[in-house]
Amino acid sequence: MPKPELYVIFTGNKGRKPDKISLSKEFFEGADVDIEVIAKVIYESDTDDIINQYIIFCKVFNEQTKQHGMTQKAVAETIRICKDRNVLKEYLLDREREVKSA
Repeated sequence: MPKPELYVIFTGNKGRKPDKISLSKEFFEGADVDIEVIAKVIYESDTDDIINQYIIFCKVFNEQTKQHGMTQKAVAETIRICKDRNVLKEYLLDREREVKSA
């Protein structure tokens, strides 16, 4: 039987954040809980895989919403910037209308 693995995708800046997080430590102040979960945290990296592109997309969106608020302009700028940077470009070219309306 395969060993289960759990992951958390973190879209903020890594800073001094841990590579793994514990459910009991993060949400229950280290209390004894019936089920303990340890999850590996995935941060932005130098890879070009889909997960890293998603993280970059989220960071760009966060930057744009700081500038423009939760507006269509923020969404349009996020899509434009990401396509220019080749981040999720194929997906955004294919589904831009869907992303804008979500």
